[in-house]
Amino acid sequence: MSDSQVSSRRAARYERRLALAAWLRARGATPNGLSLFAVGLSALAGAAFFFALRDPPHYGAALLLFAALCLGGRIACNRLDGVLARRGGMVGKAGEVYSDAPDRLADALVFLGAGYGLTPWLPWASDLGWAVSLLAVGTAYVRVLGLACGLREHGEGPMPRRTRMIAMAVAALLAAAGLALDRPAAVAWLLLAALAVIALGAALTIALRLRAIVRELESR
Repeated sequence: MSDSQVSSRRAARYERRLALAAWLRARGATPNGLSLFAVGLSALAGAAFFFALRDPPHYGAALLLFAALCLGGRIACNRLDGVLARRGGMVGKAGEVYSDAPDRLADALVFLGAGYGLTPWLPWASDLGWAVSLLAVGTAYVRVLGLACGLREHGEGPMPRRTRMIAMAVAALLAAAGLALDRPAAVAWLLLAALAVIALGAALTIALRLRAIVRELESR
């Protein structure tokens, strides 16, 4: 695919986001409201992960499909709140707080729900859920640390917020298929592997961002 085709697709996606943001604005949506709604979707996804392996397989599959849908909704909200703020002239003084703080809670709700949901199969999975939650918060902390040092926003690393949610959504879809095939033990290990990969990716993201921040400060 040529660079012009890539640019055209990006422009088309951005135009669709603008149109959707305009539609939401016309119906009274606000950027802060979208940020808080994303937290609600994350809470629902976390609850779905929690209960999925505690119910009969086919009901659990439906819960995991619901979790994937909620995570997709959260991704959409995270992409639209900034567009709505800029294009709708709704950039407020507290916008950064609403944009950043709810996401930290949203991350934890998803990962803790998945971790505790796996405890009937793997008692220590809740510890992994806590570890992933803390590492996810750490990626955001390091990014904000760079801004506090007067630097540009550093987004290095393989596991930013959007990638974490995409990974969990894909894992939920695969797990739903596994439960539909009556393979709950395999599903438990699949979700555990997803949490482990996100934890490792988040740790690497923190390390890369810290290194970039230190190098930029030392080069001044």
